[in-house]
Amino acid sequence: MPTETAFRVLGADPSGALERALSLSPDETIGLVESAALRGRGGAGFPLGEKMRATRTAAELAGGAAYLVANAYDADPASPLSQTLLRRSPELVVDGILIAARAVGARQAYLYLRPEAADARSAAERAIASRDGRTDVSIEIALGPGGFMGGEESALLAVLENKRAMARQRPPWPAEQGRAMRPTLVSCAETLAALPLIVRDGPDSFGGREGSRGTKLVSVTGAVVEPGVYEVSLGTTLGEIVQTAGGVTHALKAIHVGGPTCGILSSTRTGVRYDYEDLRAAGTYMGSGQVRAIPEGTCIVAEAARLFEYLSKETCAICVPCRVGTKRVGGILESVSSGLGRDDDLAWLGQLADHLSDFSLCGFGITSASIVRTTLAEFPDDYRTHIVDRRCPEGTCTPVRARRYETMAQP
Repeated sequence: MPTETAFRVLGADPSGALERALSLSPDETIGLVESAALRGRGGAGFPLGEKMRATRTAAELAGGAAYLVANAYDADPASPLSQTLLRRSPELVVDGILIAARAVGARQAYLYLRPEAADARSAAERAIASRDGRTDVSIEIALGPGGFMGGEESALLAVLENKRAMARQRPPWPAEQGRAMRPTLVSCAETLAALPLIVRDGPDSFGGREGSRGTKLVSVTGAVVEPGVYEVSLGTTLGEIVQTAGGVTHALKAIHVGGPTCGILSSTRTGVRYDYEDLRAAGTYMGSGQVRAIPEGTCIVAEAARLFEYLSKETCAICVPCRVGTKRVGGILESVSSGLGRDDDLAWLGQLADHLSDFSLCGFGITSASIVRTTLAEFPDDYRTHIVDRRCPEGTCTPVRARRYETMAQP
């Protein structure tokens, strides 16, 4: 079973890793990370070694120190990966922060948490205190504002500057101009937690196959026997991940992969591998690391409408494609599920998905398009039954609006 691996972060002991890192030069540390081909676990999968080298180079060119931000915010409440990691392996996360900060030339680091993550914060404070004085790096715990957008890479930088959590135009990237316009390495806590083990045991210990090495924390939710956070090897199939959580409690209709902004796949796609490229080829993303089992009897049109109702409230509203697009998609989906759908709604949904993915400022809007695209492609009968037959295919939808919201430019 590919879910078993020698490399694990949950419960791992980082003993000796920090001492090993202190004996290496920054370039040697970054070289080990590059050799391990460690990719970001925050969803985008960008190579950490490349990001670390870019941050260090920018700091050297600009003169002065860089910053480091460890993102442990867990924007998706149903996927508490960082909180789980901090409760079980706080020293691993803290050592990863210290190692990465030293490598990029940062003397000030921030561990960024949700305000309600009290247990994770207490564990982190104890781990930080146990490392006090072992390096010249200071770690400060910073609390986000709550809400989904508080964990977005550029929005959290705004929060650290006492501004509203809103996305920034990029480029310039944080590695060039981040906190206080200084080079800043922003990486999720799970990614940084791999550093001590890679530095201590060597890049070959990371394991895995080309392009998707190591393990990934996954929150398995929905119609499974044992919902929870699990650590699996990248490349594990979606079906194996569901089995890791004890299997299903009901026959499946769909698997929602990546959290609130990501796509919904048919239950026939259990063979899709959980890695960056395969998920993208399937039409979705790794996102917040959630794999949700959706049982039969669920109307996918209503499920998509529910997601967009949530997203339209959680958007930071700084860019028009996302602010308007999520509301407009949600309105069309509500109309369809309320028996007010029209034949041209499907074309409109496709165009709106293109606008969301092509023009949104950040991943929130970009990835939300995958909800539209995957549900249209994988569950066309749910849409067709609503629009053509004027009924819910599962018999579960109740009208939520009595008329469509019409504008000069339909819908």
